[in-house]
Amino acid sequence: MAGVNLLAIDTATEACSAALLRADGAVFGEFEVAPRRHATLLPKMMDAVLMAAGVGRAELDFCAFANGPGAFTGIRIAAAQAQGIGVALGIPLLPVSTLALLAQTEFDRADSRKLLAALDARMQEVYWAVYHRAGDGCAELCGAERLGAVATVQIPDDIDSGVGHGWLDELRARASFTCDPGLLPDARSLLPLARRDALAGPGVAADRITINYLRQRVADKAPA
Repeated sequence: MAGVNLLAIDTATEACSAALLRADGAVFGEFEVAPRRHATLLPKMMDAVLMAAGVGRAELDFCAFANGPGAFTGIRIAAAQAQGIGVALGIPLLPVSTLALLAQTEFDRADSRKLLAALDARMQEVYWAVYHRAGDGCAELCGAERLGAVATVQIPDDIDSGVGHGWLDELRARASFTCDPGLLPDARSLLPLARRDALAGPGVAADRITINYLRQRVADKAPA
């Protein structure tokens, strides 16, 4: 897909980030680990990447956002911003799994071929999924995303890394490969996933987006 301006945002974890793929292929990004400051930082980051790229909001063709799983409040911040942009500009949205984004963040920085991405869901549970690097370089889901107790996480024999703060001590003790529990998703890595989705379909109307909580009873989560 040539000639599109794609804005991507993420606030599903402790990290807050925004990125822009300009029509000529140039990428601009902002990233900061800033718990409880997402609502303040995200609008500034969006303005910063647009200004750096010399792109006006009216020139955007798509807005992508990480739609969970992750921190309930954080997910809603990015979803609300994306929805506002979609409504105001009349452009489609591209919701992308936070676990897929986390996997892509690792694929973009390392030569891993297959990994298990995990996020701490509290209450001694984790959100987790296995991804492999597809031919286009994008993270592709193997099986399904899951939520469960740490002891129930199934670690395939053929993965070469583990990423995300869901790799708690109990889970890391079962790993025979490198784990990086400190890795957080970055909106720059949301861009290739969103671009792939844009090529596959028209995106989602702002009034039809859903959030991927995985946990049905969100209110039962322990407080942050």
